[in-house]
Amino acid sequence: MSGKSMMKWPKQITSCFVERLICSEKDLDKAISIFDAATAEYSNGFRHDHNTFGLMIRRLLSANKFVPAEDMLVRMKQEKCDISEDIFLSIYRAYARDHKPREVLRVFGKMKEYKCEPTTKSYVTVFSILVDESQLKMAFQFYRYMRERGIPASVVSLNVLIKALCKSSGTLDSAFRIFHEMPKHGHTPDSYTYGTLINGLCRTGRTLEAKELLIDMEANGCSPQLLPIVA
Repeated sequence: MSGKSMMKWPKQITSCFVERLICSEKDLDKAISIFDAATAEYSNGFRHDHNTFGLMIRRLLSANKFVPAEDMLVRMKQEKCDISEDIFLSIYRAYARDHKPREVLRVFGKMKEYKCEPTTKSYVTVFSILVDESQLKMAFQFYRYMRERGIPASVVSLNVLIKALCKSSGTLDSAFRIFHEMPKHGHTPDSYTYGTLINGLCRTGRTLEAKELLIDMEANGCSPQLLPIVA
């Protein structure tokens, strides 16, 4: 059934109108039909923008429809539609939910093909996904690549690095070296930093040190109520 026969379209439509239609349609296939029908109905006028494309890509990703979602990216490029970093971040997170870190790296590597320059947010997101998926060799390689590309260290990126180092008893001391160096470079450890280290100590049986670090944490004004549970 064509988009024209499915619904009665007004004489003029806007991106906001199409977004509302897509959002109100719970069935993904019907949402796709609405998306396609908008340009079919107004072939001489309406064009999808980054908002409608982005919405449709997120809908596809929520259903793990990765290939159609990436096809939408190609279509955006062909139609000379600006592609924002947020769209790529959505794709990274969707692949992460499906435990596909290599796909995250693959898509990251294609950002510049779509004239989208990755910012610190993309680098740290990809780095964090690799660590969460315990792909530590790739994670450390990616961190080195980040630094080579001039991405500055931050509390957020250092927390991810500390989390990676806390995953093994053999690198836990390296995590503490970074922790102690943070203030020297203008980075103040936060509750997540402390919590990650405390979890690492507890996992390796170093409970006395964990208790001492908890005292240090409270003395430095970090709330133990915000301690993360690190896998």
